[in-house]
Amino acid sequence: MLADDIEAVLTECPGRTVSELATALGGEKGRRVVSHALFSQHGRFRCDRGAPPRWWLVNDAGPGGDTSIPPAPAVARVGMPAAVSRPPPVAFRAPLRLYQWQADALAAWAGNNRRGVVEAVTGTGKTMVGIAAAVQEIGGREQVLVLVPTVELQRQWVGELAARLPAGTLIGRLGDGARDRLASHDVLVAVVNSARAVDVRPIRRGGLLVADECHRYGSAVNHLALDPRFTHRLGLSATYGRDDDGNRAWLDPYFGGTCFQMGYQRALADEVTAHFNVALIGVQFSGRERERYDELTRLMGQLWARLVDRYDVPSAPFEAFMAAVNALADGEGAGGGVARSYRTAMLERRRLLADTPAKDAAVARLAPAIAGAERAIVFTQSIAASDRMAAVLGGLGLEAGVIHSEMSGPDRRAALRRFETGEVRVLSAPRVLDEGIDVPAADLAVIAGASHSRRQMVQRMGRVLRRKADGRLARFAVLYMEATVEDPREGAHEAFLDEVLDMAEEVRWFPAQIPAGVCEFLQRSSTGARQRPPRMARA
Repeated sequence: MLADDIEAVLTECPGRTVSELATALGGEKGRRVVSHALFSQHGRFRCDRGAPPRWWLVNDAGPGGDTSIPPAPAVARVGMPAAVSRPPPVAFRAPLRLYQWQADALAAWAGNNRRGVVEAVTGTGKTMVGIAAAVQEIGGREQVLVLVPTVELQRQWVGELAARLPAGTLIGRLGDGARDRLASHDVLVAVVNSARAVDVRPIRRGGLLVADECHRYGSAVNHLALDPRFTHRLGLSATYGRDDDGNRAWLDPYFGGTCFQMGYQRALADEVTAHFNVALIGVQFSGRERERYDELTRLMGQLWARLVDRYDVPSAPFEAFMAAVNALADGEGAGGGVARSYRTAMLERRRLLADTPAKDAAVARLAPAIAGAERAIVFTQSIAASDRMAAVLGGLGLEAGVIHSEMSGPDRRAALRRFETGEVRVLSAPRVLDEGIDVPAADLAVIAGASHSRRQMVQRMGRVLRRKADGRLARFAVLYMEATVEDPREGAHEAFLDEVLDMAEEVRWFPAQIPAGVCEFLQRSSTGARQRPPRMARA
């Protein structure tokens, strides 16, 4: 069999061209026949796609057990510097249709030597910027690595790329059981947990690395996936800034910082997101809950002072404080007991805020508004709270599903499918939906477990801000426990609220003592006469 003969030659002399293989086989088979045998068995043979391509066995290990293929050798041409010769650019059937902001972002990135981070609020379509950059790279016969944080996003990217890249483009996956490499593919979509542990370098010079949710890769472990052998680098994020030194230490040196920002103001001006209303809804503790909350708060204050004064724990920012507290709590040195006591009190206070029956009752009062939405998401801070909220709404006749991190991947995907088809119109979820999952568009978000994190609030808001075909408003309802760390009047969500409140069509406060009118406010949804088509880039 010809394939067996080729394998025997490549075992002894790897990295041969088609002509060399035909000669080694005694000239009995022509180049065309040898080429057909090589290209028809991708699982057995792989090439570097140089000019001409050189071939290896798929499982051929190089020095140190490395199974990747080195770049094609330089080819010197008369009158030209030594360079890798590539085929002419790929001809695409039709140009991508981009929003004007996406075209501007792509141009800003290209003008920055094809490096930088595009920061765009959730719901505006930042993924398309990465796809457009990948299309350009493939058009120049380069290779693309797309880093994603989750298997769900991996599936989304593979589907989007397959729909837009020309026929014949080889798209591989790394992670979730797949072990493809750029040695045998033009594009590789890799889950970061897998990419950081293997060699994912391009086998041709240059190449593009696209990092989706790139803020995730500023950790001491994940930054290992940011391969320096990619010449072009594009980061995508709704909230690029981190609360530690990950930007300064790893992300900025790799990407070169932010090259384009897309905030709520331009998103609304360009009509690429829905206009929205915000309701801030107060809730009150019972007497016993209030006593316990105040007791825990006083204890945390005392412990905080001891940690800062005696054990050199930084007082701010909060993330640095908690990192130091966790290090003390997990160690055996002085201050460990104080740190563990602080952490225990903090977790109990958080559970008190998350699990109060008052929030269950508040969500029940919102049932008419939830029933009137096309789709609604109830965000909580815990799995138990999500189960309770779904049960509360189910008891009122609303089909409500639950999705959380303890569910299997197939079960999570099934829940999202039921939500997308309308079989279930309400989804209750803790942090699993904040980022890293492609969630079907909803038009009402109820935040029953508010967060201090601007990133989390931006991600949650983005789940309802996708532009509606009929021009209706998105609605965003924040439940907060009055006179606690959740209360905006006490400084909660300051950075986030300063950013969005001026952009909202209308903001209404509903204190716990005066809850009337909130459902009517959240059911105002018709803006079709005013909303214009989005700004598109010229072809």
